[in-house]
Amino acid sequence: MIDFHTHPVMIKELVNSDADLDRSIHEVFGFHFPAQPLECFLLEMDEAGVETTVLLPLDCTTAHACRIVSNEQVTELVEKTPRFVGFCSVDPNQPDAPVELERAVHHLGLRGLKLDPSLQCFDPASQECAYPLYQACAELDIPVLLHCGMSWAPSGLAELAQPLKLEKAIQAFPTVNFILAHFAWPWVQEATMLAIKYPNVFLDTAILYCGTPKDALTHVLSGQIGLDVVECSLYNKLVFGTNYPRVDMRRFVRGLRGLGLSPTTEQAILNGNASRILKLTRQP
Repeated sequence: MIDFHTHPVMIKELVNSDADLDRSIHEVFGFHFPAQPLECFLLEMDEAGVETTVLLPLDCTTAHACRIVSNEQVTELVEKTPRFVGFCSVDPNQPDAPVELERAVHHLGLRGLKLDPSLQCFDPASQECAYPLYQACAELDIPVLLHCGMSWAPSGLAELAQPLKLEKAIQAFPTVNFILAHFAWPWVQEATMLAIKYPNVFLDTAILYCGTPKDALTHVLSGQIGLDVVECSLYNKLVFGTNYPRVDMRRFVRGLRGLGLSPTTEQAILNGNASRILKLTRQP
């Protein structure tokens, strides 16, 4: 099982070695739980039955004068265990962002790009700052995961995270796999349309806006989309993501498995689709 959407913001070893990180996690990211040893992250994975997680940093240098975990810190974690797959983040508002992206992939060994228009304060449809990064992703042959929909971060701007803003870029860069996070809630129908229409669009399941993970998943996948649509048209377009540690990984696994999906579709969401996007040689 692969969790495609986790944030390494509760790891004591990182926070203890970086005073600025603690501030950015609390004040910018809006996460207030106390840091815990890295071992707790791995135990959470064990209890949930998750073999591999994708670690997502965020470079908010221009918008908030911070990095919510740096690319180098992600690399440090990846080197500790093969169970972590590291993505990088660069600041689209910086002119050297494509160069930094190339460095993160070639020199740090990171496997994808994480962007959050709502918190990094950029237009994901901008041909000036966003398109050069999508072009770099195409040349580097890596996916890009973009925050879409509601942001729990205090200063996150939802108007910058609407999925339809990405349609022209999706058309312009057909070889780049775009993963739209959080099913783009509340723009669920628009995100579903993009995933059905475009071969290079995927959605992650990190949906939580009220209630429990089971409540949110049931409302969106069963109620708004319909499990028949999931089974027929989205079975190969969804990747499992929890948004850990904002959400308990174990409860999210139970919520997804409680939907009543077919074993083939459930396995594709929990493992197969992510393995294909990440080009993993090993099937967790």
